[in-house]
Amino acid sequence: MFLNKGQLMKKFADFVIEKRGLVLVIMGLITLFFAVNAFNLKVYTKFADLLPQGHEYIKTYNEIRAKFGGANTVTMIYQVRRGDIFNPTTLKKIRELTDELYLIPAVDRFKITSLAVNTVVDMKLISGGYDFVPLMFPHVPQTDEEAQELREKVYASVFYGGLVWFDNKKTLITADFFDDEIDYPVVYRELTRLQKKYEDDNHILSMAGEPLHLGYIDSYVTTILTIMGVTLVVMLALFLFYFRSVRGMLLPVVGSLISAVWGIGFMVLLGYSLDPLVLVFPFLVSAMAACHSVQIIKRYVEECAIAKDVKTSCKRVIEELFIPGFVSIITDATGIMLIALTPIKIMRMITIVCTFWSIVTVAIVMCFLPAVLSYLPFPRKSVARLEKKSTLDFGLMRLGAWITRWGCWPVLAAFLFLFIFGAYFARTIQVGDAVPGSSLLWPWHRYNRDGFRISFSMPILSPLLVVMEGEKYRDLVCCPGKPYMMCGDNFKEMERFERFMKETQQPGGKGKPVMFTRSVIQSFSGAGWLAHEGDPKWYFFPTDDRETIYSYRRVTEMGTPGTADRFCDPGEDTSANIIIYCRDKMTPTIKTVMARVKDYIENHSRLAPPMRYRLCGGEFGVQAAVNEIIEEYQYTTGTWALILIFTFCVIFYRSFMAGIILILPLIISNAIAFAMMATGFFWAIPTPITITTSTLPVTSVGIGLGVDFGVYLLSRIKDEYGMFHDLNKAIENAMLTTGKAVVYLSTTLTVGIFFWVISPLMFQAMMGLFLAIVLFLNMVGALLLVPSFVVLLKPKFITGP
Repeated sequence: MFLNKGQLMKKFADFVIEKRGLVLVIMGLITLFFAVNAFNLKVYTKFADLLPQGHEYIKTYNEIRAKFGGANTVTMIYQVRRGDIFNPTTLKKIRELTDELYLIPAVDRFKITSLAVNTVVDMKLISGGYDFVPLMFPHVPQTDEEAQELREKVYASVFYGGLVWFDNKKTLITADFFDDEIDYPVVYRELTRLQKKYEDDNHILSMAGEPLHLGYIDSYVTTILTIMGVTLVVMLALFLFYFRSVRGMLLPVVGSLISAVWGIGFMVLLGYSLDPLVLVFPFLVSAMAACHSVQIIKRYVEECAIAKDVKTSCKRVIEELFIPGFVSIITDATGIMLIALTPIKIMRMITIVCTFWSIVTVAIVMCFLPAVLSYLPFPRKSVARLEKKSTLDFGLMRLGAWITRWGCWPVLAAFLFLFIFGAYFARTIQVGDAVPGSSLLWPWHRYNRDGFRISFSMPILSPLLVVMEGEKYRDLVCCPGKPYMMCGDNFKEMERFERFMKETQQPGGKGKPVMFTRSVIQSFSGAGWLAHEGDPKWYFFPTDDRETIYSYRRVTEMGTPGTADRFCDPGEDTSANIIIYCRDKMTPTIKTVMARVKDYIENHSRLAPPMRYRLCGGEFGVQAAVNEIIEEYQYTTGTWALILIFTFCVIFYRSFMAGIILILPLIISNAIAFAMMATGFFWAIPTPITITTSTLPVTSVGIGLGVDFGVYLLSRIKDEYGMFHDLNKAIENAMLTTGKAVVYLSTTLTVGIFFWVISPLMFQAMMGLFLAIVLFLNMVGALLLVPSFVVLLKPKFITGP
């Protein structure tokens, strides 16, 4: 004969409490096993894990990064406050700084650009052909006269406005790093050391780039952990204030810490590391354990007041809360699991770990905590305090009574208005960066200040690499119509494409997103000009195929070795790199530029197969790929999360109406929360919070946390109605008991997380503010909307037999 649900839960509760010693030993051994592994956790960033490896752009990026450079490029501007850079002191510092860059681990020495490298040459026409003399290698000007001579060489070269800005106060230095070898903390320490060493009263060294960016974030790990420690202390203090007992203070935190040990240990067993960018995420999953632990402890005290026996009370807690707790935890895990749909490795890694982390919370909260409570003395003081009604008790009772009489109508009207208002603004939420610098760091951070200085003076921080690819040429001189890289038509096509991109305009006349372009044909126009003593009439792009091929050979074979490596592959001649320097990596710029590139390739390109364009590389191309993936999957993951949460609620309550009652508050509260993100908390902060690889998991956790409050409250209403058969009284009692636990938890997490606003990472501060508001909205939605829907709908799964 099959057991019904009540009998099954009773037998399970009897087993856990009667065999509580065995249960605690088993769970203690499991915790010890995971703890041993957790000590081996590594916290660092692996750049490849941040990218959608299956995306077309990233596949191209992986193929060309060793040849033409990747996204791990550091851009520096060395600037003087007084005078100009053409003086022996400044030029010596530039040379020494360049030499020290060669010593940084994982640097690609062939892709360091500076006035002081041997690939930056002064090209002269001599009787025997062309002569290429390095501008400032190996000799550094020692006198003002030599510095003046260097100035004149720069003025007469293509590097004026490129390596040296037109005001003569700034010079550009770049360094590229190998993606597979780079250690971001090491690179960060070396670069900041150089910054301190070469800055003085007259010199400023501005640096920007992904290695420095991720290095800064990694350097704040200790600070982030300290802030989370402060959050933990605040939560302990509030739990002590609410429960007025040591067990009420410690057990929710102990449950969270045990779940953290299991989750981190599981992460290490899978061979994963923890990226600082998602360090907040595991903390939030642990907060879920605290959420369910508070419900357990609150219900335990209530059962002790009735049964007057600890063991019986612990059994009753398991019987009554296991099902709603299981439903809540499964819905939490559902919100997390669907992040795995996003094809970014770091998302899938954190999804696998945190899904396991969420599910094991069932065993920790529903078995471990009752087993521990069964060994503790009877909570006499806590039971005695139940009979003394506090201000919060009276407020919740009156709120419940108001809703059951006539308050449900104004509640629903108010939330309907908020939903329409929130949905209107939420539709404008942006994917990708909302500011020209780093959206993870505060606007006044040194990294962002340096980035703005570079962007406004020498805008090369956001390179987009477009590759023209074909086959190796077969003839010494290509004839028209032969589709090989060395064909003159291909170089003319490259020139047309660059001119087309330079004409790109932002919609609405908001400026030019493309600042300038660079490629192997950059010096083709200058050959005739140089041969005719600077006559501007001879400065034009060659029209004859032989001239273009000769110009190509002059660049690749006559100059200093490595000069053209960033733009083509000498010797193979199968591909060429076109670098499009964009104003920034903000979403509007990315959409405009990528649409322009695709428009040219589809409608204007004259390339003949097998020649083709391949998209794309560089920091701009990588960000474009990430944005496209997130934009494609953000609504998919959110929609499926709501559908599956609705489905689970329907299955466990065996009522379609239960799913509606629980999902509608979730939809309304998240619409308001996303509207706050899109508008910068209704213009309270200078920049909106956008959807990125860092914020997408946090918003998914917000969806999971949101349904917990409603599940517990709805289950308590159902239990109370089964005792009194009076819906109004059931709602009032549920508000006084479970509603009070919801207030405890929501306020504790909100106040604790609010301390994140002091974080050096703007991302963490804004996510703290966002989550605090989401938790508050979910609490209000649970306490107002769930009972209002129950009053109006009188669902049969509550009022029926």
